[in-house]
Amino acid sequence: MKKRGKIMGLIACLLIGGLQLGAQEVENDYEYRSFFKMSFKPLKKLKISFSPELRLKDDFSVDRYLLETELTYRPVKILYLSGGYRFVVNPRNEKETEYLHRYEFSAALKKKFERFEPQLRLRFTNYADDDADDRFMRYKAALAYDIKNFKLTPTLSAELFHQLSDNSAYKMRYKLAMDYKLFKKNYIGASYRFDYYLQKSRNKHIFSLGYKLKF
Repeated sequence: MKKRGKIMGLIACLLIGGLQLGAQEVENDYEYRSFFKMSFKPLKKLKISFSPELRLKDDFSVDRYLLETELTYRPVKILYLSGGYRFVVNPRNEKETEYLHRYEFSAALKKKFERFEPQLRLRFTNYADDDADDRFMRYKAALAYDIKNFKLTPTLSAELFHQLSDNSAYKMRYKLAMDYKLFKKNYIGASYRFDYYLQKSRNKHIFSLGYKLKF
């Protein structure tokens, strides 16, 4: 009987804890992004890209200005090595404008199987969000599908942000992206990202729309 009572007490505690957790308010942030991305290949195995970006808050006021550049090298057929730099301008109200410097280094495996293109990527960065200064490892899995006789290419991905300073999971990012080919080398890119924070009661919904040139 005592053992049964302990089990019932434990179940009651778990139920109460679950109800308290469910009662916690989750903060939902919304962000809107517009961008222009240009990429070209000066050499067969080397790609360079440049991308200015504007980020807006949920009331469509300006949040950040960004300028990003990335260099990608393919030493073998399925391996892609890259390094990137991001310059961020944060025009804060009633404070001096903040300037941030972000960098990243990545290694990715990517190969086409008929119309599917899976990808595994490992990335080291000094940020997870523009205001999150720390060192992170990011583990990403993605799958793109080239729809037959259609100009739309959807991509699904999931990414874990691992905070190195305290060896903990920071957030998960789920993303649905689509590239629509207008004509040769010109694309419209749109995406939705859902950031689920693992250390606090917060979610972020990110909507992006931009134009891509691929030379």
